Amino acid sequence: MSSPRPLTDEEQQKRLDRVVAIARRFGFVGRIEYRHVFTQSGGAQYGRANVEEMDLLVVYAEAFERDADPNDFSLEAMIAHERGHQLLARHPRISAWASRRVSERGEEVIASLLGKLLCDNPRDRDTLMGKASFEVMQYGMAADVASQRLEKFLTLLRALL
Repeated sequence: MSSPRPLTDEEQQKRLDRVVAIARRFGFVGRIEYRHVFTQSGGAQYGRANVEEMDLLVVYAEAFERDADPNDFSLEAMIAHERGHQLLARHPRISAWASRRVSERGEEVIASLLGKLLCDNPRDRDTLMGKASFEVMQYGMAADVASQRLEKFLTLLRALL
């Protein structure tokens, strides 16, 4: 894996400022960092702490590379997905529901659906729905069944929010 191109301190600060603005718009609570390194995380990661105020959102350099590609995830979609993980872990009604019904693998699906509900941009909503659909179909579910199941989950999550 190569390294990201070097950035000035000002460019790194601009990236951090953009990430913080997006995360706060989606309601993220906790610490937010930008790390100018490549990982294999997809571009961003949520870390749960003992208290919500200490939760951590880390956005990496590849998130900005993916954001620049119109055929890939936008920065907003990535951050919305990670906020979905935080809602899944922290929202009282959603976490109570999920603790009894959602597997670790299913958390990716629910985080994408929650992210879809947060996004204003139709393209981001479609991207996150596509990610959720892909994850569900990895279980061997047919596309039409997956679509119906995801729509039911969306209705439930809207009600829980």
